[in-house]
Amino acid sequence: MSKQPSGGLVSRREWGENGIRPLLFAVRDVLMSRAGNRIGVVALLVAVVSAPAVAADEVDYLRDVKSIFKVHCVRCHGPLKSEAGLRLDTKALALKGGENGAALSPGKAESSLLLKRVLADKEMRMPPEGAGLSKVEIETLRRWIAAGAVSPEGETAEDPRNHWSYRPVKRPAVPKVASPEWSQNPVDAFVFTRQQQGRVTPQPVAPRHVLLRRVSLDLVGLPPSSDQLQEFLADKSPDAYARAVDRLLASPHYGERWGRHWLDVWRYSDWYGFQSEVRFSQKNIWHWRDWVVESLNADKGYQRMAMEMLAGDEIVPFDPGSLRATGFLVRNRNTDSREQWIRDTVEHTSKAFLAMTMACVQCHDHPYDPIWHDEYYRYRNIFEPVQVAIDSGGGGPGGVDVAGVARIFDRDRNAATKFYIRGNDKTPDETRKITPGIPQVIGGWVEPQEVGLPPRARIPHLRKPVAEQTLARLNDNIRQAEKAMATAEALVVDFQKRLEKPASAPTKPGAGNLIRDTFTPKRDPRWRSGSGRWAEEARGGLVQSSVGDDVEGWIEFLPPGGSPREFTLHVGLKITGGEKNREAGITFDRHEKGGRNEGVYLSAAKDKTGLGFFSEFDGERHYSEPLFRAFDVPVGQEFLIRIHVRDRLINVYVNDVLMQAHQLPTRQPGGIRLWTYDASAEFSLLQVDRLPGNLVLAPADSIKQFSPFAVLDPGDASHPAFFEALRQQARIRRAVQRQELAAHQAAWTADAFRLFEAPPKEDKTAVEDHKKKLEPLAIVAQLAQRQLAVAKAREAKFLADQALAMARTRKRRGPTRGVAKDVRQTMVEQLAKAVTDAEKTVESTAKQVASALETVEKPSTPRYSGLRGMYGSSSGRRLSLARWVADVKNPLTARVAVNHIWLRHFERALVSSVFDFGLSGEKPSHPGLLDWLAAELMQPSLVRAVRGNRVAWVAGKPSVRPWSMKHLHRVIVTSRAYRMSSSPNEKNHAVDPDNRLVWRMPSRRMDAETVRDSILSVSGGLDPTLGGPDIPAADGLSVPRRSLYFHQSPEDQMAFLKLFDAADPAECYQRHVSIVPHQALALFNSEISLVHSRRLARRLSRQSVETPAFIETTFRQVLAREVTANEQQICREFLENREAAYRQAKTPKPPADLVKTAAAPSIDPRVHARENLVHSLFNHHDFVTIK
Repeated sequence: MSKQPSGGLVSRREWGENGIRPLLFAVRDVLMSRAGNRIGVVALLVAVVSAPAVAADEVDYLRDVKSIFKVHCVRCHGPLKSEAGLRLDTKALALKGGENGAALSPGKAESSLLLKRVLADKEMRMPPEGAGLSKVEIETLRRWIAAGAVSPEGETAEDPRNHWSYRPVKRPAVPKVASPEWSQNPVDAFVFTRQQQGRVTPQPVAPRHVLLRRVSLDLVGLPPSSDQLQEFLADKSPDAYARAVDRLLASPHYGERWGRHWLDVWRYSDWYGFQSEVRFSQKNIWHWRDWVVESLNADKGYQRMAMEMLAGDEIVPFDPGSLRATGFLVRNRNTDSREQWIRDTVEHTSKAFLAMTMACVQCHDHPYDPIWHDEYYRYRNIFEPVQVAIDSGGGGPGGVDVAGVARIFDRDRNAATKFYIRGNDKTPDETRKITPGIPQVIGGWVEPQEVGLPPRARIPHLRKPVAEQTLARLNDNIRQAEKAMATAEALVVDFQKRLEKPASAPTKPGAGNLIRDTFTPKRDPRWRSGSGRWAEEARGGLVQSSVGDDVEGWIEFLPPGGSPREFTLHVGLKITGGEKNREAGITFDRHEKGGRNEGVYLSAAKDKTGLGFFSEFDGERHYSEPLFRAFDVPVGQEFLIRIHVRDRLINVYVNDVLMQAHQLPTRQPGGIRLWTYDASAEFSLLQVDRLPGNLVLAPADSIKQFSPFAVLDPGDASHPAFFEALRQQARIRRAVQRQELAAHQAAWTADAFRLFEAPPKEDKTAVEDHKKKLEPLAIVAQLAQRQLAVAKAREAKFLADQALAMARTRKRRGPTRGVAKDVRQTMVEQLAKAVTDAEKTVESTAKQVASALETVEKPSTPRYSGLRGMYGSSSGRRLSLARWVADVKNPLTARVAVNHIWLRHFERALVSSVFDFGLSGEKPSHPGLLDWLAAELMQPSLVRAVRGNRVAWVAGKPSVRPWSMKHLHRVIVTSRAYRMSSSPNEKNHAVDPDNRLVWRMPSRRMDAETVRDSILSVSGGLDPTLGGPDIPAADGLSVPRRSLYFHQSPEDQMAFLKLFDAADPAECYQRHVSIVPHQALALFNSEISLVHSRRLARRLSRQSVETPAFIETTFRQVLAREVTANEQQICREFLENREAAYRQAKTPKPPADLVKTAAAPSIDPRVHARENLVHSLFNHHDFVTIK
């Protein structure tokens, strides 16, 4: 039995011609179950793999003994190093021995030096490091020696430097094949030769509909549409399939499909960390993901992609597009540990491009490969200078930094690497000087040269995208300042009206009223009581009378859909008693499932009275002390609290006085809760209305800057001063923002001319002319910067004046009541010191204003501050690495690349140890094919031609560039090997159960992204938009974008994708396929499957009214094949059964808006039954399997 999974949720043998029947009627049984809920279709796969036991007395030298020597001994006693003159890489050399004599005494195990040393105490034991040999390994050596130390004749010592992967790639001759069918493509010649050597017979070509679906899913990750399938089947020309391949490779979806494959290898991860703190990777890393997709679609050479990912900032430092490529290195960023950051960079760069493992070499020489301990640190030195930055204009309008590119740069081009003894960073060897380099077993390293950066590279603001974003941000700042000024003016007018006619509690519901309750004669029935003793007064009012330490009373109103996003709320409240805390208030955004809600309350506590705020997370309150407003709250006095909420901005008034304005961190739909804590209280009114669109709200944090000091008398002088200060501050801020724009534009113009128009230094006349033309530009820039300094100084002086006014008022009023006598004097002194400090700040800022004005009056000179340069010259170390990796003489790069490409076409790599091509890795199954593909990737040599009724690849001059991956795809997927059927063959299976000889095309389950994307594509609901910021993983079932674009990190990944074995962002050089019941459950029960099956059923029902035609169209659209006569009959029976059941059930109509969005089943029994059929086909083996 093959160890390869069949790829589906149910084996193909179980389905057969009647395969649709068990699925449809299993679905029927679920739908008709008395529970009435979806349980799902569970497919249980149990695989038992057993290996024949080895007889206890059998010890095989090559299998059992030599592997022990390789792991434990050859590192120090082999061809590269022979301590004490002893080598153990062959039996003959072990018998020859070293300085201490022969290591083996055949037939005399106990007297053999080898066994004595592995059994010795710690000081004399071999190997000297690590845990030593296991008991099983020692016993294996003992039995082998006792049996005469038998080994094969003619054993020769192997030099690991001559290992196959370290030898240069040379294009091998294509084997001569007699079969015309297998001689049209070099790939087939290599594959067919191995098949003959292995005595297996290749399977015939797959049916054409299977072939189109296979290659479509392989190249673009989406199944063909019904129209594409019909067009292809109707095209009988010999090159119809080859042209279909061309169409798929030209699709922008090709870059998305293969971008996902390569991002597996290159460990793509969006940022993650602690809450909003970025600790790993970086925000805007998605620019790198988009660069990968765009590069693949443009058929950028693999070697060029590798170079730009390693050193894009040194190759094309002025090109923002290429700078995105360095996201490959940005992804390793780890702010918790710089040491781990660099280690990860070394290890995964080596694995990804070279299939070379380096982690163990940081502690000692490589145990298998000819890579030395010090070579690790030379390799690490290449990355030592790197640091991460975001090239940005400071965020676009509203501060959203979409254009900012996360990129690598060399922070210190002279950064040194320390040699850690045994890899311990606590014991560095300070005497060793480490220079950059690579393992010499490969060779070809060129010493790096420092890279000077042009102006556009050193100064990001000179690059077009950053410059445009900066201008957009500065202009938006001006608009925001003007908006704030208009708001301040409106607040002044509003305040003046309130002074003339103070507001009182509303007497009737407002526009869009959600609730108005005066609790007369009884409360609204929608209230839900929770805890405490609540009762209505006969005269009106709702009383809560339960008091006591930590006693909370609450009652809540949870309307369907929650409160409006923008609302105004009035609550009449007085605290009538209590013990210590005496708090009462209101929370909004309450949800019965928890989440976050916001609280506003009055406190009449003995030591702290006033207005307070908190946020509540799943029942736990977090009070915000900075927002607390202190004022007297006498027990028994009624207060009217008015709350305005617009999105996340909240204004709170008490008795018609603005007390606080701040920004809520987040919002959720929810209801209202009235509550008390250690207090008795009476609520006289609760009213919630929609917030009028023209109502002006005070800006967030304005209270913090210009406080009316919580005086509840609107006539107090602090209130008009507050509103006037808002207006004045808005004017000053607008002046600063306008001047910032002018100063930036002037500096940009001068810098651009100075740097980009500069003539050669040798041309003295041109240099002098350039200097004269630059002078007026520089003078304008200097004057603009001087005027900006004046505007900023005036703003600082204004803020200092306000701070002094606040300090003086606090000093005049003294400490708040309730303060203990022993700390009162200290607080008085602190208030006095605050005034003194504020006076000093006012004096200092006044001098700044005077100095700035004086500077403006001075004669102008052509001296100005240029735009800030972020980067200096670069070390060139990574550029040397990039050139070495991309060199055609590098024996690993092309081999590793084609191995990954072959793996993703054939489900099995030519070298199964995909990230380890070293001596401990696997040997290639088709070494000649591997090298031919590597040579063809580096230098394409074939063109496609039509020969009679066949398409052949012949020698020629292809139009593609070297390292073209699209060319390699064309060659591979048009091969006879790729076009084989996936049907089994018992004779072949007996010879080659793992299909290593490629005698059939393996049948496999779709990968995670293809499952989800195919459902969206087949239903017509896929949004084909390319690129853009990562979408929250939680939106994966509702947002119809391709799976590639959703946030994925080790801490946050779409659950649906994880269930179907999506890539582990920490490391995924090859995906592992599992088949578990949960996958069937998810596919059957998931929202995405249900919603899109309904969408497709309704669309197809409009096209095909008659049932037979509907079934035919559905099979073509979902399974990309024709329905059989037997399946047609089964499906008709199913539809008739379901339609009759729905007509009899008379299901109540769901809300019209749900039906319109396909979130609920159709109210038409006929269409509802068809939805069930489509839903069933989404769970069909033929849908989730790539054959």
